[in-house]
Amino acid sequence: MFRLVGKQRGKTVAVADIGSGSVGVAILATSAKGPANVIVAEHAILPLEERTPEANLSGILGKLDEGAQKALAGYAAMSGARAAHVSHAYAVVRAPWTRSKTMRVEHAFETDTRIEKSMILALAKQALEEDKDLDHTKIFEASVVRVELNGYPTAKPEGKHARHIAVSVLLSESAGSVRSGVAETLSRVFACPPPTLRSGTRALLTVLKENDVLKKYCFVVDMGAQATSLVTVRKDVATDIVHVPEGSHTILKRIAGDKMPEETLTMMRMLAHGECEKDACDAIMQALARAEADLVRIFGEAMANMAASRRLPNDLLLFAPADMADWLVQFFSRIDFAQFTITTRPFSPRVESGKGLTGSLTFANDVRLDSDLSIASALVNIDGI
Repeated sequence: MFRLVGKQRGKTVAVADIGSGSVGVAILATSAKGPANVIVAEHAILPLEERTPEANLSGILGKLDEGAQKALAGYAAMSGARAAHVSHAYAVVRAPWTRSKTMRVEHAFETDTRIEKSMILALAKQALEEDKDLDHTKIFEASVVRVELNGYPTAKPEGKHARHIAVSVLLSESAGSVRSGVAETLSRVFACPPPTLRSGTRALLTVLKENDVLKKYCFVVDMGAQATSLVTVRKDVATDIVHVPEGSHTILKRIAGDKMPEETLTMMRMLAHGECEKDACDAIMQALARAEADLVRIFGEAMANMAASRRLPNDLLLFAPADMADWLVQFFSRIDFAQFTITTRPFSPRVESGKGLTGSLTFANDVRLDSDLSIASALVNIDGI
């Protein structure tokens, strides 16, 4: 189950990003000598409406099929008879379809000891056995994300000598219906083996770190349509991960009340740019104030649990839809959350789009990726397949 990453390049790969309210699919060509080239990309969004979790998953899988079919057709039209077969698929599955956590285990030797791969894997297995939170029948990802020797992180621990070793492991679970639905769709459309699955948490943190954006200590807020992942990063490692069942779509519904969410989003944009009339501005500000009270409680409870043993870093990296980013910056800057930070001062949020984190990618013609699909595609070139 555990994997120490090794890169393989020179393949044509389909990449899918599966969120709670949207799907992205790209086809890219990897290279042993440079960045991957994104040849074609498609995006699909579920309409804003009330659905059961089962209906939402069915809708997402339908959009995945639609996006994959369009991407394959676009790839064939662009490449013609020269088109290489898509030999592999890669899927990044985000909250609420996945849940992740980090486990850390350590071991002290009596004398300086040569570190072997088997020791690292044994400690990783111990971390998995000690976990009591996740459903082990649903775990699809168990990755060693950090090794420390004598208290210092090292990227190449094998063969070195140490008296103390610590191993951090990222574990992720997902329901069988999600995994099988994603695997069946991508394998069928691209006529390739079952896809490699990665969690949204792993994808985001890996790409942030590779592009030197991930601070040694920070708090990451990754907001999707129906869920938000909160991640505490200490010494470059995710130490606490909580998934909150609130996202951009559910927040919009709270603000909108009996109005259309799309109309409310338009008013929020106008308010941010000072373009709405007084009565309209007053109405949307009152709606925001009403929604914020519940949201402060929901996010505050999650932060309180995360800060129970150690307070949260003040630097906050925010990944959210561009239309709501300005308001969310103000929301997460509230004094209400200061009680959970190291300095007992409000968070210092910084919006990250993800589009600037793709140094490992090039783009064919006029291909455009949204932030989530950019991160998923960048991960393939970093992670290998």
